[in-house]
Amino acid sequence: MVLPRVSALAVALAFALPASAGATYGWPLKPFDRQHPVRSFFDDPRQEGAEAASFHFGIDISAADGTPVYAVADGVVRLQPDAVALVADAGDRVFSYWHVEPLVADQTHVTAGTAIGTVKPGFGHVHFAELHGGTYVNPLRPGGIAPYVDSTSPTIVTLFAAVGTRKVDLGAISGTVDLLVETYDTPPAPLPPPPWNLTRVAPALIRWRLVPEGAAGAPWHTAVDFRSYLAPREKFSNVYAPWTTLNRPGRPGRLVYYLARRWSASRLPAGRYRLQVAVFDSQGNSARAGIWLTTG
Repeated sequence: MVLPRVSALAVALAFALPASAGATYGWPLKPFDRQHPVRSFFDDPRQEGAEAASFHFGIDISAADGTPVYAVADGVVRLQPDAVALVADAGDRVFSYWHVEPLVADQTHVTAGTAIGTVKPGFGHVHFAELHGGTYVNPLRPGGIAPYVDSTSPTIVTLFAAVGTRKVDLGAISGTVDLLVETYDTPPAPLPPPPWNLTRVAPALIRWRLVPEGAAGAPWHTAVDFRSYLAPREKFSNVYAPWTTLNRPGRPGRLVYYLARRWSASRLPAGRYRLQVAVFDSQGNSARAGIWLTTG
């Protein structure tokens, strides 16, 4: 059912990013020019306690408690309750480093490579975020943090349809239903250390289409696009379906996405269709899957 691969279309889609200011920068941990383990991706689902569900606004880089954290650019430090923010000299970018104990004073000017904090006890990671003009952007996009190499493909677990939380028979689709996909990406090497080595993370792009039986193709629709900008919090319930669960220590999460919410079978003539889905990561690796459904 699933065929992971990289194609010309996959590369074109994954690199079709909106233009953004700034240049590639190194990692906020030593060595700066070596890839470090990432245990949570941009736009992963988040919900802690009574807090409203939201999208993860950066990446979590695994590091032992007490590990020094370094500035990735020249700029002015602005201390926050749980973070060190760095306003880059160019003025349009802000890098923030969360869950750190500061080593520098507020409004200190630092250069790239300066130690600005250490990972707080009990966290085991630094949450690293990047803003352009007040908008969070994906640090793992091409042109962001480097080096970043990912040669693994996402995984598509299953495709299905549902009404609310009740799955429906794909052989007899009628009325209004939701079309869904369970899919995930995995961090590339080096993997996060246990208990986060089994973590499942958000893909960067999910597209889908319905191809009539006997037809060569049909237009593609974009369900999810996490390649560059942070998704608005109010869109959470239209992106992540109720079956979604978060990663926990030693227990991988489950990521279920809406392809289309409240899709009406009456939009198409009664018949048999191939529901096709293509999933991409930020580096252009892809997975594809298809399943038959019948309307009418």
